[in-house]
Amino acid sequence: MWKVKSRMNTFHLSDEQCRFYHEHGYLHCGRVLDDDAVTELRQISEDLLKAHKEDVELAVDAGETYPLFTQVFIKYPRYGELIHQHPALLDIIESILGPTFRLVEDQLFYKPAHQGGSLLPHTDNIYYGFSNPRIVTCWLALDDAVPENGCLQMFPGSHREDIQHEAVDASIIKKAVIDESRALAVPAATGEMIIFDGLTVHGSGPNRTDGPRRVANMVAIVPCEDSVQSKFDDRMTPYLRGGPAT
Repeated sequence: MWKVKSRMNTFHLSDEQCRFYHEHGYLHCGRVLDDDAVTELRQISEDLLKAHKEDVELAVDAGETYPLFTQVFIKYPRYGELIHQHPALLDIIESILGPTFRLVEDQLFYKPAHQGGSLLPHTDNIYYGFSNPRIVTCWLALDDAVPENGCLQMFPGSHREDIQHEAVDASIIKKAVIDESRALAVPAATGEMIIFDGLTVHGSGPNRTDGPRRVANMVAIVPCEDSVQSKFDDRMTPYLRGGPAT
């Protein structure tokens, strides 16, 4: 695991960290969110669960559930302030994507105690459909994420492969066709962030613990042409750094 370090009032990644990211398709960045931000984001997650029906039900096994809420900043503007405007987070993205990038979407994942389902291996871009995108997902642990409650499982190097996906019956879920023995568990403590390429295969296991496993998520991309599935506009997918917004 790497640590985020401030260098001359910035939090950009080192050359070594960037090399690791580009080789393996992901990077554990260490602690990014402070305790106050974690507390606020946890409360938003609980409020979402009570007040809104999930946008996507990710679990595919009977008796399990894994709700996903998307474009959270529209429902709760404070979420956008805490995530979209976080200086360390934006510096880290800039280290990978350069000075101009915009939002694809933000998300909040809620894997409940005991019945939180698995997330099948997939690439994020399979749901966005961009051609040759420069795209980064920022995955922020709001609880300690360990194998027992469904931490991330990464497939290192898969971002450099042509990965096919299969549809899962009676759902919108798509599953990567890949040797699942390649999966590498990547635990993360509360407040820590893992970033990964939008073409990197990843998933997570079920939650069999007594507490929830909650995650704040944000996907950023270098401006490009719209895909068939995804469209850009300044309200729903604003520039996060650079571009017309500055």
